[in-house]
Amino acid sequence: MLMLLKDARYALRQLRHAPGFTLTAVLTLALGIGANAAIFTLVHAVMLKSLPVANPQQLYRIGDNDNCCVYGGLQTKEGWGVFSYPLYQYLRDQTPEFEEMAAFQANRPEINVRRSGTTTAAEPFGSEFVSGNYFTTFGLGAFAGRMFTAADDTPGAAPVTVMSYRAWQQHYGLDPSVVGATFMVNGMPFTVAGIAPPGFFGDRLRPNPPDFYIPLALEPALLGPSSLLHLADEHWLYLIGRLKPGAQPSQVQAQLTVKLRQWLPTEANSLAPFQREQISKQFIKLGPGGAGITQLKDSYRTGLYLLTAASALVLLIACANLANLLLARGTARRQQTALQLALGATRARLIRALLTESVLLSCIGGIAGLCLAYFATRSILLIAFRGSEFIPISTTPSSEVLAFTFALSLLTGIVFGVAPAWISSHSDPAEALRGASRSTRDHSAVPQKSLVIAQAAFSLVLLAMAGLVTQSLRNLEHLNFGFETKGRLIVQVDPLSAGYKLEQLPPLYQQFHDRIGQVPGVLSVAYSMYSPQDGDNWNDVLHFQGRTAESTQDVDCTWLRVSPDYFKTIGTPVLRGRGIGEQDTPASQHVAVVDENFVRKFFPKEDPIGKHFGFSQPGHSGDYEIVGVVKNTRYQNPTSTQNPMFFLPFFQPIQFEEQSYQRSEAESQYIRDIELQFAGSAANIVPQVRRTLTSIDPNLSVIEMMSFDEQVSRRFNQERLIARLTELFSLLALLLSSIGLYGVTAYNIARRTSEIGIRMVLRGAFTQIGIGLVIGIPLALFTSRLIASKLYGVSGFSSLILAEAILVLAFCALVAGLVPARRAAAIEPMEALRTE
Repeated sequence: MLMLLKDARYALRQLRHAPGFTLTAVLTLALGIGANAAIFTLVHAVMLKSLPVANPQQLYRIGDNDNCCVYGGLQTKEGWGVFSYPLYQYLRDQTPEFEEMAAFQANRPEINVRRSGTTTAAEPFGSEFVSGNYFTTFGLGAFAGRMFTAADDTPGAAPVTVMSYRAWQQHYGLDPSVVGATFMVNGMPFTVAGIAPPGFFGDRLRPNPPDFYIPLALEPALLGPSSLLHLADEHWLYLIGRLKPGAQPSQVQAQLTVKLRQWLPTEANSLAPFQREQISKQFIKLGPGGAGITQLKDSYRTGLYLLTAASALVLLIACANLANLLLARGTARRQQTALQLALGATRARLIRALLTESVLLSCIGGIAGLCLAYFATRSILLIAFRGSEFIPISTTPSSEVLAFTFALSLLTGIVFGVAPAWISSHSDPAEALRGASRSTRDHSAVPQKSLVIAQAAFSLVLLAMAGLVTQSLRNLEHLNFGFETKGRLIVQVDPLSAGYKLEQLPPLYQQFHDRIGQVPGVLSVAYSMYSPQDGDNWNDVLHFQGRTAESTQDVDCTWLRVSPDYFKTIGTPVLRGRGIGEQDTPASQHVAVVDENFVRKFFPKEDPIGKHFGFSQPGHSGDYEIVGVVKNTRYQNPTSTQNPMFFLPFFQPIQFEEQSYQRSEAESQYIRDIELQFAGSAANIVPQVRRTLTSIDPNLSVIEMMSFDEQVSRRFNQERLIARLTELFSLLALLLSSIGLYGVTAYNIARRTSEIGIRMVLRGAFTQIGIGLVIGIPLALFTSRLIASKLYGVSGFSSLILAEAILVLAFCALVAGLVPARRAAAIEPMEALRTE
């Protein structure tokens, strides 16, 4: 230990005497280690971290797919992922292997909340309906007050809620009187039973986690006609259970599948005959539940692996630079090393001293990298979760991130310091003492050249990768979406959470249309259930008049209720017939407008105008008459295949015998988005629209206002993150490689000045880059094939992008090689010959 301290003090003295070398090495390592620490922070939070709950290894997810958010019918392809409340109760009661089984809502509805006794307007908050044993299942206690009990989740129980610590802190200043106080939730009085623990942000990692948790039994009181609680064939709950010690997951999984198949024939009364035939194919998977619902993990998995690989390449290039610096430094200190050997120092002692210096450099670089990673992580989160109010990922390095960074720094110092230390300690003292500048045999030449070749190859891979993902992002951003984004504004509201009943909606919507339309600069106003690219999607199976039900049973169609002027407002052309208009009233013929995909799928050789169809219920195949065809519009994920789509007017209700369809019919009358077409600046329109909505109803909260451009941009957050970071990593790689080539070339030129061997050195430098390109091209092609699934509109091989990457790397290499050469060329021949 004492010897180690002496080596560390000696290394510090050596580094202090060479500030230029030390600063260059530390900055190089800080860039490489910082990039990896920042990516690991994200990987740890999204991919590796468990929920902050008791004994997460005992938790199991019942169903492992992420169907969301309301799913009707069977879930055959990937197994069951969401469940109805009656099915949850059945599985909970019939599976004694679980200590507890909790249910919670798949989506996150907005609620309007106001503290009772105050005159302030209600504010929008995120919420989640959960079972009474939700917190018990996770093993969580209250920070203040109490959590739910089973009695809170029973019909007729007093309305209570649990508030998140974040909401308590940010909105109510940690006021202790909040616990036990009455709050108006969607106009209904609730008592705050307690405050959730500070580190708990819900059952999954997601932006904007719930602010209020509400017992499932209160769902009908809050949602009214939109309630799902007692519908056996509407699946909207995720399930997580805590297995008893000794229970075998494989046996429990088999038992859950058996129970599901027993329940379906008796309870899911809406199943069609062809669906009943598929009951034997239904199954439930049991998977680890310690990380909760892993939607974010599943969606970001490939992207994070890609970024991890890219950051690792940056670190390798940085380490190659460090090794080159150490080799050059060792060569420069040959005389000193020879003198030490001549005075009796052992080679092992020299290697240990040099290795200590390398490890110390790496640790200092690691500390600098951590500081860089902190700020880089903040920037990464802003890109990855653009538009989110809060992301429950801490940018402060956790113990795991600190351990990762320390281990990475130590490994870097040892692995890339061993070879330079070995080479330096094995130089010939007699040869070294002949002269520091003469072209004597140099053991470091081959490793230095090899490292430059590796840097060039890795840089080419990163440049090609950056070019591909950037082009892919550009293709996505310039897609033809079928609607206009310029001069359009979206206003998100929720009349349901404001307490509006169905009969109150027509006059409210008319006020939206008339009064917002009077705002200066607003050209047209429309409203809809949801808008393009907002992530929502209602779909169903259809029946067509004069056709058998089986002919369309496997085709899901997306549908949407829209107002008059909707297509004009968002800029979607009507190709045939007409759009939804003022003439489409409750008393008129029920109509529908369809898109080109719909026509291509169901009427490939017919005129669709005048044809009739309806939802997949007996006796409803003639409910809607097609009156128009509009251009295809991308409402769903732009990279996925778009379903056939149709549009219905508001307030043309259909009476269904099936309760679930009747509920959907009622819920679909509630809008979420108001679309505006405007002229001028959005900054002038937004405050006026907000004031207008407040004057219509102060309790009708504006959830968010944004441009269509912003809504579309948020759909590409992951693609933008990958593109921006690979661009940054490729630039870092290019910079580090150029610095490495510059350093090696400058060193070799300085070493051969007495021979005036500049041309030979330059030829060698460019040869190394050429070899690096030869190695890098097949690596770049292989990498392109690996990431092809993440690209849009770009093939796995793009000769143009590869050629651009080669030219950029070659140009930087040329500059890095010529700069030291020009300096050397200015030296007088006589001066060069006098160099010792």
